[in-house]
Amino acid sequence: LVRVIGAPELAEDPRFKENAGRMTNLAALVDALAPHLASRTTDDWLKLLEAAGVPAGPVLNIAEMHRDPQAIARDMVVSAEHSRLGPVKTLGLPVKFSATPGGVLRGAPLYGEHSREVLAEFGFGDDEVQRLLEADVIAVTGDGEA
Repeated sequence: LVRVIGAPELAEDPRFKENAGRMTNLAALVDALAPHLASRTTDDWLKLLEAAGVPAGPVLNIAEMHRDPQAIARDMVVSAEHSRLGPVKTLGLPVKFSATPGGVLRGAPLYGEHSREVLAEFGFGDDEVQRLLEADVIAVTGDGEA
């Protein structure tokens, strides 16, 4: 990396030689790297780093990620049904298992949306759940459902 960005002296800097030192001196490392990295575009750096065998990838904002061909091809942007919003774009599973594939079944829950359902799975009856609600032990969504 330091050769590619034109700063080979950073490899000999005692603050940065080992990972522990890089973490301890992270602010100084960012300050040392930033001017070099700001001198080219992300696309330029990705080409140079790939040619040098340095693993690298862009840091995308949400809109860029939703359009990224690799993210789409890996099912990292999927549509899920949200209980209030309808279909929403959300993150897919980053790890893919061929024998036990997973997937996003529904959108992110509202705060307290599934309290009754989860507690029922663990054997709590309606009366017990009601007592927890009345004692403010569990959350309640805006429509009165737990």
